[in-house]
Amino acid sequence: MKIPEEKLSISVELIQDIVDQPAEADKILQQELSKHKTEVSYLIDNYLPGRYKVSVFKITDLVFQDVFHGTLKIKYNATEFSGCELTETEFDNFINASFAIDKDKLEVTLTGEEIRERDSFEEF
Repeated sequence: MKIPEEKLSISVELIQDIVDQPAEADKILQQELSKHKTEVSYLIDNYLPGRYKVSVFKITDLVFQDVFHGTLKIKYNATEFSGCELTETEFDNFINASFAIDKDKLEVTLTGEEIRERDSFEEF
């Protein structure tokens, strides 16, 4: 079983804003995570068959459990690529993830859901 994880660099100012403005912390972190398109896309890619790539994502339902930990949902749309050709096959989905802010390393770690081993080599 595999549990995907991505680490994102953040600033000390962002951490200070989260600590100083607890009522706005969810919006502050959600805006910051949305700027890290590459890292969030890599996390989602773990759940997709090889020929699909994330075309767009949106972070929703971000909730702090304490000052530096919480959960969120990442809604995404993925597009199928076949060789050099883009096909119009798309699907909408979401993953649930947790986050942990490390104020010493200036990182946010996003941890996705467990990926179970498939019984065969068939994709979805």
